Amino acid sequence: MAKAQRKKASKKELILRKAAAMFREKGFAATSMRDLAETVGIEAASLYNHIRSKNEMLEAICFDVANRFTA
Repeated sequence: MAKAQRKKASKKELILRKAAAMFREKGFAATSMRDLAETVGIEAASLYNHIRSKNEMLEAICFDVANRFTA
């Protein structure tokens, strides 16, 4: 079970890294979940197994950046 959780966490990290790159390149509004899923190599519906929304991804990315500057 722990292995499955690590795999899910690493997939979420990959999704967040790809999302951050796409938000930088295209902008938040212009980045679709379908585009992100294609970049990650999964079905769009499968993204929702790892994250709840595009807004949640942006929030996670922002908190990660803030934590790097305050740590």
